Amino acid sequence: MASVALAAKPAAQAAAQVSNPEACGTTKISKKLEKPLGAVQKAREAQDWAGMITQIREADAAAVEKTEYDKFWLHELAGVAHANQKTYADAIREFDAALSSPCMVEADRPQRTKLLMQMSYQLKDYPKAIKYGNDAMKLVSDPEIAIYVGNAYYITDDYANARRVVSEIIAKQESNGQKPEEQTYRILQSACLKLKDDACVVEQIEKLVKNYPKQEHWVDLVNSLLRVTKSDREILNVLRFADGVGVMNTPSQYTEMAQLAMAQGLPGEAQATLEKGIQNKIFESAPRERDHANRLIGEAKQAAALDKSTLDKQDASARAKPTGEADVKLGAAYLSYGEVDKAIEALKRGLGKGGVKSPDEASLLLGLAYVRSNNNAEAAKAFGAVTQDAGLARIAKLWLLKVGPGSSAG
Repeated sequence: MASVALAAKPAAQAAAQVSNPEACGTTKISKKLEKPLGAVQKAREAQDWAGMITQIREADAAAVEKTEYDKFWLHELAGVAHANQKTYADAIREFDAALSSPCMVEADRPQRTKLLMQMSYQLKDYPKAIKYGNDAMKLVSDPEIAIYVGNAYYITDDYANARRVVSEIIAKQESNGQKPEEQTYRILQSACLKLKDDACVVEQIEKLVKNYPKQEHWVDLVNSLLRVTKSDREILNVLRFADGVGVMNTPSQYTEMAQLAMAQGLPGEAQATLEKGIQNKIFESAPRERDHANRLIGEAKQAAALDKSTLDKQDASARAKPTGEADVKLGAAYLSYGEVDKAIEALKRGLGKGGVKSPDEASLLLGLAYVRSNNNAEAAKAFGAVTQDAGLARIAKLWLLKVGPGSSAG
């Protein structure tokens, strides 16, 4: 919480410093209050907050006509005492009165308003925290204030305003070359989730992965992508990415990936996926999924054995064709059987010939082949060529985060 030390002691101020010099009038403590307020200051210096409050009450009760400046300091010092005692409701009352005074020092207004916001938030008076926070944001650009306000909106179920406030501060920080705090992205992600704004959710998790590449963020990212992805080809490529960054961790993900690979004529990939799941003991606590996986792996092995026996013929046939679609399919098959070098050669040949139905997916596969051959530089080139299909381009950008300098899944 912001400091409550504020001004060192009651003193004469230059009239130009106060918010309304005309209404404030004199900016000197009245003569008859100098001694009582001196006693308040001594208690303050001794950090005797209870004694300070007692002295303030005596000063306030003094039989003297008080100026606006006297009243300001009585509220100000009472606020300091209560804040240090953590009696925040009383502190808010006193500080708010000082803030409303024409004798408030204008330069102190932003910090004072922020302090009132923080104390209101501490008391869980979120509407008041929002009011003070919005007032403070008009006075100063401070990411911490926006986070408080965004959180307060979120807690009061005003997700639209939470999204608005936090989006604005993130955009401002990013445009200034600053990296927003991890929690800032988290707040926006949660607000967007409540609003069912899936695109916004994925965007924030992508930023978390980029700026704070923790394992949990990669998991959230994959789960969010699976929620918004519709086509089977995209889902398969999301799952390939999940496998590549080491966050494919549920039985259903393994069986879904195997089924999608089978449907696309890649029994080798289906078999390899299920065998990896079994090796990682993914199915041990899920008997139904284990039975399903066992059935699928039987089908995959049978189909893969037949497919592998024809690879040489497929290779010769693909090379003879003037367009590259057959080469790309062959490259995918080689990749599914772990023959990475042959996969790279076939995929590059197919892309070079042209006439490929989905150059973007072919480039994704080429990038994946390079990843598996530990050639991140060439992988980055391949992923960078995925530009036409929006869904595949998004997956390619995520791969670039993984293979780029300093990136990691863990």
